[in-house]
Amino acid sequence: PMAELTCDPVPGVPKTSRRLLAGYLIHRDDPDALSVVYCELQAPVGPRASLVIYENEACSSPIMEIPIFESSVCCDVVGINCSCFVVEGHHFASQSSSERKLWLRALSNLKVKLQNKAPEPTQNELLHFRSAIRENIQTLQATQESRIARNPLLRLLDKPQATKTR
Repeated sequence: PMAELTCDPVPGVPKTSRRLLAGYLIHRDDPDALSVVYCELQAPVGPRASLVIYENEACSSPIMEIPIFESSVCCDVVGINCSCFVVEGHHFASQSSSERKLWLRALSNLKVKLQNKAPEPTQNELLHFRSAIRENIQTLQATQESRIARNPLLRLLDKPQATKTR
């Protein structure tokens, strides 16, 4: 889907009020299956933050929630222009390596707040966090790299016709 990254909550959807970053990612469901899901990184409540996974940007019902604690493992996958990263054993791919860096930076900043036992952010602090994230989103969009190809990289080959030999 063409929805861009955002840091703004969905109007009329209270469960998105703690949103810091949201956008479509590819999620590896199991070794043989992938899903395109809408993910939302939420500000901490108590000792944890959350990465909430929805079916789409309407955020009507969560599919899954991945808790983020101070000890959570959030890392990138090494590769040239790789857009893959891992959050608590869940594998994701973003639309570009720059977008991956933004997700990992936001996750890292959340973990630092959790490690330092920072109090839950106020609504005013959430506005400041979103403002900083919005600047990063705008910079990313201004220097947009090409996205993951939307068409198949390889075309189907016609099956060779069987020939009769005598």
